[in-house]
Amino acid sequence: MTVRRNFIKQLVAGGILLPSATQLLSAKTDNNSYRPESPGQADENQIRIALIGKGGMGTADANCALSVPGVKIVAVCDLYDARLEQAKKQWGDHLFVTKDYKKILKRKDVDAVLIGTPDHWHQPIAIAAMKAGKHVYCEKPVIHKISEGDALIEAQRVSGCYFQPGSQGMASLGNRKARQLVHSGIIGKVNFIDGQFTGGPGELGRYPIPEDASEKTIWWKQFIGNAPKHPFEPQRFFYWRNWKDYGTGIAGDLYVHVLASLHYITGAIGPEKVYTTGGIRYYTDGYRDTPDIMLGYFDYPDRNNIGAFTVQLGANYVDGVSKKWGSMDFRIVGSEGTLDIGWDKVTLKTARPMDIKRLEALDKIGQGIDTPVQNSDKEFVFVAESGYKGGHYDHFNNFFTGIRNKTPLTADVLFAVQSAAPALLSYESYMRGEAIYWDPEQLKEIKKKK
Repeated sequence: MTVRRNFIKQLVAGGILLPSATQLLSAKTDNNSYRPESPGQADENQIRIALIGKGGMGTADANCALSVPGVKIVAVCDLYDARLEQAKKQWGDHLFVTKDYKKILKRKDVDAVLIGTPDHWHQPIAIAAMKAGKHVYCEKPVIHKISEGDALIEAQRVSGCYFQPGSQGMASLGNRKARQLVHSGIIGKVNFIDGQFTGGPGELGRYPIPEDASEKTIWWKQFIGNAPKHPFEPQRFFYWRNWKDYGTGIAGDLYVHVLASLHYITGAIGPEKVYTTGGIRYYTDGYRDTPDIMLGYFDYPDRNNIGAFTVQLGANYVDGVSKKWGSMDFRIVGSEGTLDIGWDKVTLKTARPMDIKRLEALDKIGQGIDTPVQNSDKEFVFVAESGYKGGHYDHFNNFFTGIRNKTPLTADVLFAVQSAAPALLSYESYMRGEAIYWDPEQLKEIKKKK
């Protein structure tokens, strides 16, 4: 998990920058020619993907998708020339590359798209893709504004395309084991969930920008899209997560991972109340307008006789000691015990001695996660077997299996919006300086209950 943890922290800092291109791509790369497979090479079960947005997370998504058997990348879209050049070096000269995502959607050799763009482009591109008959894997949060949710859900319903959000640990063995343990009643009624994200401070001042970054190499107007107009500023392009016009702050970038996991584990669909505080405490250099420290609180009702619970999510980009990463390390507290949950490991601690036979009698999930290691009569550890490919792989495998076999996804479009909404509400609460009351069934803000 260390490599994965460090990689995501780099993304949080502003994104992985690819090497500068020494020259612009040849215009020949931006055409609509399709090179078919040689006779005998085509596989009718092969899923052909296109990546839209080749930043750090988009690249990681594509690489993970390609590790699933029967998946081939055929096209890449990005607004920066160097990334398109890098795509060909990384995945082959056969790639069709373009700065215009609409050209990707017109191609008949694309079955599914991976959307790794800034947040404000997620919903518009996803809707356009489904209207074009493409299945969609969209990075989280799948919406930039609460108001975008209904149209996204409707587009999926009308198209019938598969849609899955990029909360990478969602289908992990750890989540699946935690879900089983919670619903078995072993930790009693859930009352509290805690997840924290921390990272050490970086240098203040302008952040590294490729030497060739300019309006000649970056399609700035397209990047802006429906966001407020702004003169060309490469800091905003490469570090878009720092700006509310294009991103959703700490909550949309990080909290949504834990929210998606806890929705899956508990069967919750959303909180009734959200309150968040924080501020820009360290990065006061003018290169961000979103907080570097946030604390969010979410009150969930008892929906499945699991218990009513409060979620505490925190993030601190100026904490170089704690080294916590909530999406792969969060805690569920119940009246009879606690669960510390990672993608490949779950630690159960109970208030009273537990007979290990009760744990061994649970239904089997597989890949080693069912065999508890007993540290004491009150502590048991479930660990995935050596060679487990991880939650990111499981999530993509679930997506592609759904497409091939027409089977339900672990996280569909409604799930995606329901887990994105509390994250967006968290940021909105911070902006307003007040609690927000929410109807998770109707996906709308409501007045405070009396």
